[in-house]
Amino acid sequence: MSWLEAIPLYFLVMLVLVLPGLLLTFALNLRGLLRAAMAVPLTVAGFAASAVIFGLVGIPWNPLTVAIAFVVVGAGLWAVLIPVRRRHPRPRLGQIRWGALREQMTSQSIALWCAFIVGAGLIAHRLKLILETPDAISQTYDANFHYNAVQYIHDTGNASSLTLGGLGVTPEATFYPAAWHNAAAMVATVTEISPWIIANAMTFVFCALVWTLGCLYLATRLFGYRPVITVSTGLVAACFPAFPFLLSFYGNLFPNTMSIAFLPVLLGMLCEALGLAHESRNEARTPLWLGTLLVIGATGLAHPSSVLLALLIVLIMLLTVWWRAVAGHRPWWLIGLGAVGLVLGAFVLQQIWFSARASQDASTWQTHITSSGALGEALGPVFPGSSHLPWGIVIVTLLGASVVLRTRARWIVGAWAMLVWMYVLVASSLDTTFRYDWTGVWYNDSNRLLALIPLAAVPLAAAGCAAIVTWVARKLLTLIDRITPARTAAATAGEGPSATPAQRVRHSRVAGAAGGLIAVIVGFLALQGEAMTEVVNYGRSEYGMNRSMPLLSKDEASLIERLPEHVAEDEVVFGNPLTGTSLAYAITDTEVLIPHNGLIADGEASTIVHHLEDLPTNPEVCPALEKHNVRFVLGFGTRQVNPYAYFNAAGSDELGPENGFILIDQEGPDAKLYEIVGCGQ
Repeated sequence: MSWLEAIPLYFLVMLVLVLPGLLLTFALNLRGLLRAAMAVPLTVAGFAASAVIFGLVGIPWNPLTVAIAFVVVGAGLWAVLIPVRRRHPRPRLGQIRWGALREQMTSQSIALWCAFIVGAGLIAHRLKLILETPDAISQTYDANFHYNAVQYIHDTGNASSLTLGGLGVTPEATFYPAAWHNAAAMVATVTEISPWIIANAMTFVFCALVWTLGCLYLATRLFGYRPVITVSTGLVAACFPAFPFLLSFYGNLFPNTMSIAFLPVLLGMLCEALGLAHESRNEARTPLWLGTLLVIGATGLAHPSSVLLALLIVLIMLLTVWWRAVAGHRPWWLIGLGAVGLVLGAFVLQQIWFSARASQDASTWQTHITSSGALGEALGPVFPGSSHLPWGIVIVTLLGASVVLRTRARWIVGAWAMLVWMYVLVASSLDTTFRYDWTGVWYNDSNRLLALIPLAAVPLAAAGCAAIVTWVARKLLTLIDRITPARTAAATAGEGPSATPAQRVRHSRVAGAAGGLIAVIVGFLALQGEAMTEVVNYGRSEYGMNRSMPLLSKDEASLIERLPEHVAEDEVVFGNPLTGTSLAYAITDTEVLIPHNGLIADGEASTIVHHLEDLPTNPEVCPALEKHNVRFVLGFGTRQVNPYAYFNAAGSDELGPENGFILIDQEGPDAKLYEIVGCGQ
């Protein structure tokens, strides 16, 4: 598939993810940048919440019922917020003077548009380089589960996070945060696009659209709407390799990527609601708090670890609010009550944090570097073990931190310092217990912690870029006045123009646009370097089928695509999931016995796994095959996607006519399809 062919499909995916949430933004009385940033998170919140609620009450989860739910919830929110609308009226469509639109195109709004185009465009370009083709398949361990989960929801309508974990295979339903899978499955149901193409399109939406808009909103809450800040934010949002690029392919952690992309707008709303924003706006707080709760729900049902991180940052924000109350000489009892609340909040968060840690058996990632090396990786986050340090990012981030420390937005420096410390801890600490206490929420995985740092580093880097641009502009304006002394003197004496040359340049939109363009180009060249090239090349190795890939080769994909010619709709195929055989379900809707490593239905399925080749001599094999209607075996050789994962495939190593298996199709040397004939089926 070419990128030109994919544009309509990707655009359709974006529409399904934007329009439902956009309805809720009108109901919540949101507007402007916040409305744009909230559309997709609210869509995901609606999909995920409806999946859980409908699953509990027995309502089918499909496009019709979900659309009705959005309309009902939107009407309810609109009704609840009628008093807010009366206190904060907005012009109706018929009252808008379209002739005045040109007047609304201020330098601030133009800068926002330019910032979004720069940030989203750069991210989309890098993602295109990583994927190489729009229908590329993720060659990672978790791809089996994510693709098959989307197909499972599409086929069954069982979308609840409370039951998705077993994919309908295990006897007991288990919890798995399914917000990403709900969104992908709804898109698949509406459009009938393949799961892996939807996953790629959603990566573009979350990384380029949601992340960029969220970063812009957070930056404007921290520093205001100065054009130099917004354009700098758009640029640097696309310049941190660790996010959104690393998590666009690592794992592949599709849900984690989505949850992190939601965090900037979430922190921005909390900043506004808690009174920490740069500019005090006469806005109702109720819509902000309602929107915050909805985004927290979407984030938690995507990846709960991101909510825990948000709560930790909120604790820093609340500490800032409390300290301002102390400095403002508020009543002693209010200050004391706030202190008690902070202590209780920290205690409750600690209990939640510890209970949310992954098991120590699952938290197997080890340290890989010294503390000083880990600090360098945290200041210029690329990926753990990267051989390049993006010095431009390091410089503007540190400069921005020093600038922001002198402002009322210094709490974001504290959040950044905490994230840096947590990464140094997970990447280098030899105190395994302390390390697990703090980073077990992320499986002690350095990659996941490193991807969190840009959340706080982007605003700081934007502030650093803005400081450099402002300093350079000031020096240039001074130079202009120096090289035109006669005109400057005349203007001062009132004998000439009322403004100096420097003042005319400062107020010229043409000069501002030209200067901004030059600054963006210089910034791009300074911030995009070998580190970004390295992460792109790393990402390319995790996608596609143009070479020998760890999960699915071109030969294996070709054989899977022919499965419907041999396998009936009600028949089941067995194969080692770590070799890519499980993707038969997502690609051709052919039912597989094991949709993901570890999902073994029962004892009979275990018998098939461990003793299949003993079919002529083991009397338990044929009844097990009959129970699960397994009629075929898909063999993709011994290459596995994850060398550290384990699947005992010894029971199907030797298959042939002598023990009841006939080779009926083959592609290349390793991709083989056997029919089971030894049971007289």
